[in-house]
Amino acid sequence: MTIFPCSRCGGRPEILPGEATAVILRHKCPRGRSRETVFVGPSRDENTRDAIYIWNEHNARDNPAWWPERYDYLRRTCKAARRTEE
Repeated sequence: MTIFPCSRCGGRPEILPGEATAVILRHKCPRGRSRETVFVGPSRDENTRDAIYIWNEHNARDNPAWWPERYDYLRRTCKAARRTEE
């Protein structure tokens, strides 16, 4: 999944491994406040995808280049949710 640049400074965040399967998304924006978010879940790959999705929703929501990836992500998420309900 593409990591879109920060809407304020144009920089991209770091995605760092945390404890166990956790992932840390860290961005020190010179034009705003620093942001550090921890994602914890069953797998590191899933946490990484979720971290990138949340970042992109905040920074690329009006960018048409983000829409196909958003659609694919949500479609995958919804299918997984439907399988667990059955």
